[in-house]
Amino acid sequence: MCESIEEDIIELVDQETPDELDAYDVCLLLEGTYPFVAGGVSSWVHNLVKSLPEISFTGVCILPTEKEKWEIKYDVPDNFHNLKIIYLHDYDIGDRTKHRKKNHRKNIKTIKRYHQKLFNGDFSDFEQILPMFQKEGRSKFTTHDLVYGREAWDLLLDFYKPEVNSESFIDYFWTFRFIHLPLIKLLTAPIPTAKVYHTVSTGYAGLLGATAKCSFHKPLLLTEHGIYTKERKIEISQAEWIYVAGGERIRVATNLGFFQNLWVSFFESLGRLTYQKANEIYTLYEGNRQLEIEYGADPNKTFIIPNAINIERFQEFPRNERLADEPFVVGFVGRVVPIKDVKTFIRACKVVSLHVSNVKFYIMGPRDEDPQYDRECVELMTMLGLDDHIIFTGRVNVQEYYPKLDLLVLTSISEAQPLVILEAACIGVPSVSSEVGSCAELLNGRTEEDIALGPSGIITRVADPDDTAQAIIKLLKNDDLRRQMSESAIKRVEKFYQEKDLNDRYRSIYIKYMTAPTEITGVA
Repeated sequence: MCESIEEDIIELVDQETPDELDAYDVCLLLEGTYPFVAGGVSSWVHNLVKSLPEISFTGVCILPTEKEKWEIKYDVPDNFHNLKIIYLHDYDIGDRTKHRKKNHRKNIKTIKRYHQKLFNGDFSDFEQILPMFQKEGRSKFTTHDLVYGREAWDLLLDFYKPEVNSESFIDYFWTFRFIHLPLIKLLTAPIPTAKVYHTVSTGYAGLLGATAKCSFHKPLLLTEHGIYTKERKIEISQAEWIYVAGGERIRVATNLGFFQNLWVSFFESLGRLTYQKANEIYTLYEGNRQLEIEYGADPNKTFIIPNAINIERFQEFPRNERLADEPFVVGFVGRVVPIKDVKTFIRACKVVSLHVSNVKFYIMGPRDEDPQYDRECVELMTMLGLDDHIIFTGRVNVQEYYPKLDLLVLTSISEAQPLVILEAACIGVPSVSSEVGSCAELLNGRTEEDIALGPSGIITRVADPDDTAQAIIKLLKNDDLRRQMSESAIKRVEKFYQEKDLNDRYRSIYIKYMTAPTEITGVA
């Protein structure tokens, strides 16, 4: 981590951009990740950039607001320059534009028609509305134009349909505004020039990618680790800031309310737009690929590139040999946030502690992303009498902690292909994981050759503390089984998940599109 945070951000952001077109090889489009959030996708981005020093990278990072404190969590490589930051919820409403009435009415009709087509998954008018936000002069729409004034009000009423809608208009008004203000911010944001644009999610970053492709006629690549639309649907079903008639939710809802569905439809639209505009779409395993197709991706544009790991980097720290009288050490590696379901892990720890007398539990990961959830986890630990058993380490160098572990546990309710399982496998730490994403493939094998290596862990039911606990107990009490799984873990990661293979694949992809003729890279 960088020591002088403010200076590092200024140095990274305020570098001078070369004047020539296509100033950089690749522009990465990032939402709430690198270099300001540690772990997961951010680690993947950092390792990719660092491993391709011959490629010049720039990037745009979308963050919620400048009012929060953002720290750079990585030593950014020398081939990554001129990061742009877009604060999504910091709005400059500006002044109303003095439009030519005839053109203004025509533009309003175009926006209305675009919205109507969205309901049928038709994004063909996207190129037509972009100039309304990007050109200067009396034809440009400002934020003020689309949130104030008669035309904005009429547009709102047209979508609300007061003659048939029984939902609260006040709630609709604010929901409509909260959905559209970030869109206007993104459509008017400056984007660095590059030969290739690469977004690591759909959502807001995907919208930037579609905008860059249509504005500069350059190729757009998409890599999805987790399926953004699916993850947003989970969050929306649990969100306390979206009004739901009938009281408080305590679990993931299957039947969403009116305003929840508005948000889900919005993110589904961003996903479909990104899928349509992307030249190629990459994800980590077949289950994700099928979800992308379900959400609107062209099967012919979708490809699987599994996560990978620098095995040697983790094997620099040899695994500790546990002595007979020493406690077992069980580790959880991840952010303390709801989607990681830390509470299920804590509840499982209680069950384990009743059956295994000599065991310690480490929860290793950042605790500042959701302070309220972090407090709830600590309170649950105390309530269950586990203060002497569980240690919250906060952000640590996990390379130094993996050798101490007898077992890694993952209890997430949503994952793609978690790096933590691969990291632990490098030194032979078996895993217990909830059945999400590709975790079953990582522990049991994907192909016949892979399966033949034997399991390197145990898969458990999602949000099931007892099932998780029984798997932990089984492994801690069976030294031979744990040893077999340890050997399988090392063999699997060495044979199928080498980082060099992943880097070579992306190098080839970048070169292909950096050097492709215009008719291949242009707007699809």
